[in-house]
Amino acid sequence: MRKPRQFLLGDAGQANVYHVVSRTVGREILFGDGERETFRKILFKQLKFSGLRCLAWCFMGNHFHLLLEVPDKGAALEALSDDEVLGRLDLLKGEYSARMLRGEVDLCRQNGNAQGVEEIVARVRGRLFDLSRFMKELKMKMTAAYNAAHGRRGALWEGRFKSVLVDGSEATRAVAAYIDLNPVRAGLVEEPQDYRWCSYAAAVAGFKGARSGIASAVTGKRGSPWRVVAGEYRKLLFGHGLEKVGGDTSEGRQKRKGGFSAGRIEQVWREGGRLPLAAALRCRVRYFTDGAVLGGKAFVDGFFEGRREQFGSRRETGARPMRGAHWGGIRSLRDLRVEPVSLPGGAA
Repeated sequence: MRKPRQFLLGDAGQANVYHVVSRTVGREILFGDGERETFRKILFKQLKFSGLRCLAWCFMGNHFHLLLEVPDKGAALEALSDDEVLGRLDLLKGEYSARMLRGEVDLCRQNGNAQGVEEIVARVRGRLFDLSRFMKELKMKMTAAYNAAHGRRGALWEGRFKSVLVDGSEATRAVAAYIDLNPVRAGLVEEPQDYRWCSYAAAVAGFKGARSGIASAVTGKRGSPWRVVAGEYRKLLFGHGLEKVGGDTSEGRQKRKGGFSAGRIEQVWREGGRLPLAAALRCRVRYFTDGAVLGGKAFVDGFFEGRREQFGSRRETGARPMRGAHWGGIRSLRDLRVEPVSLPGGAA
């Protein structure tokens, strides 16, 4: 039986971080650079409106990854006046529905219809600081834009989005790096800064939003300077990544860069060994898309205890060790027994 969507929601009263993934119908490759630029514009406009924050992202040809920080809805809404709520409609510049709502508000005020204004405010409030509403609107708007541009009708996305609740800087930085390494796993580039449509490339290019998001993912805190975290994050992405053998090239002599060759990763895997974390991030890791909840043992156990009635009576603990690599203190709610980690060569 499919579990209800609220099964994956974090605790109220705090901000929660989610790794979300959505794929095109049939996983068909539909997005080129033009479509990815359209998606980027829609995404960041929707983030500003909804009050969510994106810590890391990657847009691929047939799917996207987002690492989203969602504030506590109750506290965030309490801090906004009705006028501030309605002002968020102005962030959706050019959207017909936003203009129509603004027009309805003006008409209600001209007619002294305070109840009508309150009803519209309540509708807008319902759209803010909400992961499900954010994803629904994001995918709907991209579908409309894509279909209009290509003379197409029908669904663009394959069912509902996948989401994994992520807690703690150790798990969050690992998921962020996994997202930024997606084009490397797919064989599109050798290094993530060469792929325009990921957060690390944007950070290297100087985009403040990307830098602050990655900094938060690495430290678990807002406001950490990029210069402080850039080196640590780069080590996770590159320090033990695929090796460069060095030698004479068309661009001159290059130094050897240490790391894990694809052959070495495969050898360790075939021999039944556990991969170092940085090498594992070059593989397809199902825990990051199907693990339900990722974090330290105490967090995952606490999540389980708070929702024990949703599990079978025979299950006594929540946190499950993750197989296939040295994951440090990261634990998963789900024990994935079939290929939790796959060899490099496919993007997830």
